[in-house]
Amino acid sequence: MERSASTSWKAHVAFGLALAFGCGITPALAGPSYSLLTTIPVPPDESNPNPGGIFNAFDISFFDPTTQLDYVADRSNAGIDVFSAKTDTYVTRIPGFVGQQASNSLSGPDGVVVVSQPSEHLLFGGDGDSTLKAFNIATGYTPLSYSPVSTGGNHRVDEMAYSPLTNQVLAANNADTPTPFATLVNATTGATSAKILIPGATGIEQPVWDPTTGHFWVSVPNFGGGADPGGLAEIATDGSVTATFDFASMGITTCSPAGLARGGSGNLMVGCGSASQSILFDPTTGHIVTTFPQVSGSDELWYDPTTHDYFITGENNPGGSVFGIVSDLTDDFLANVATPVGNAHSIAVDPISGQVFLPLAGGPANTLCPDGCIAIYAAAVPEPTSLMLLGVGLAGFGVMRRRRSR
Repeated sequence: MERSASTSWKAHVAFGLALAFGCGITPALAGPSYSLLTTIPVPPDESNPNPGGIFNAFDISFFDPTTQLDYVADRSNAGIDVFSAKTDTYVTRIPGFVGQQASNSLSGPDGVVVVSQPSEHLLFGGDGDSTLKAFNIATGYTPLSYSPVSTGGNHRVDEMAYSPLTNQVLAANNADTPTPFATLVNATTGATSAKILIPGATGIEQPVWDPTTGHFWVSVPNFGGGADPGGLAEIATDGSVTATFDFASMGITTCSPAGLARGGSGNLMVGCGSASQSILFDPTTGHIVTTFPQVSGSDELWYDPTTHDYFITGENNPGGSVFGIVSDLTDDFLANVATPVGNAHSIAVDPISGQVFLPLAGGPANTLCPDGCIAIYAAAVPEPTSLMLLGVGLAGFGVMRRRRSR
C-alpha cells in the first residue's frame, strides 16, 4: 500500500528518533525556550488619530524570507509597516489605506501577502473599501498599474494566500453581507474571478495554499449558523469549491476556526477563535489527527519550515495571552510563551534567524510598550544533547532516503 507523503515523511523522523534511543541519547521532545529579545517602536504617521500617536490597531503580519522583512497591517497609521529581521528595526511605511474606522469590517489594511517569483516580487494588502492594493517591492513599493483591484464587495478584503502554480492570490471578503466570499486575482494582470461562495459559510478566515493538492484551503468559522463549530473548505484554482468539512461531524462542539497554517508534513493546523482548542487536520484523509487544549482563542497562525513548528496566537487563551508552539515532526505540543496584554493576534516567523515577530497594541494595560510596538522573541541555543539528537535524527533521515533511492 502506498503511504501518504505525510506518513512517509514522519516515518523518517521516527526512524531518526529510534536511532537516537539506540545510541543511548534520551530525546527531549520539548521545543526551544523562547524569550523576549527586543521591541521595535512603531513611529506615528500624521494620519494617526490616537492621542500621542500610539499604535493600537493592526491586523495580519507576513514575513518575506527573500528580504528578511516583516510586513504588518497597521490600521493606526493607515499603511503597511515594514520591519527588518537583520537589524531589528523599523524600515518604512507603505501608505494609502483607509486606516481604522468605526468598524473593523470597514478598516484597512487587513490581510497581507508577498509574491516572490523570479520575475516578480510583489506585495498585496487588503483594504477596508473592498479593494486589493498591489505594490512592486523591487521598485520601492510603487503601486502596480492595475492597483487597486475592486473585489465588488461592500466590506474589507481580509486575509490572503498565493498559488505559485497559477500565479493567483486568493483574497477573502470575510465580513461581506449578505454573504462572505473569496476572489481569485491574477498577480500579474489584476484580472479577477467571479465571487466564490462557500455553501453554508457565515464567515471566511485565513486561507493557505496546498502544493500537494494544487488547491487552496480556508478556515470557516461557522457553517449554517447557530452553534455549529465551523470547519474548512477546499477551493480549486478555477474558483470551484471542491469540498467542505464541518467539524461538527467529527465530534467537535466548539471551535470557530480562524488561523490556518500548512506544515511541511501536509497537515493543516487550525486555530480556534473560541476558548476551546487548536485542531490538527489531515487534508489527505479529511480527518482530524489530534487536538491541543493547551492553546486557543486564536487568530493568525504561522509555520516555520526551518524548525518545522507551528506558531499559534492565543490572545484570548483562557490562561492568559500566549503564542503556542506545536511540532509538525511529532504532532506534540511544545510550549506556550506568555505575551503581554496588547491584542497579540498577529504573528510571523523569520525562518533564517528564527525570530518571532508579534505586534502589540499600546494602551495602559501594556506595561512592556505602552505606545505599542513589535515584540521580537528568540529561541535559546539548544543544549549539546539536543544538538546530538538532531544530528542523529538527520542521519536517520539520510539512511531512509538512501534506502528509498535504491
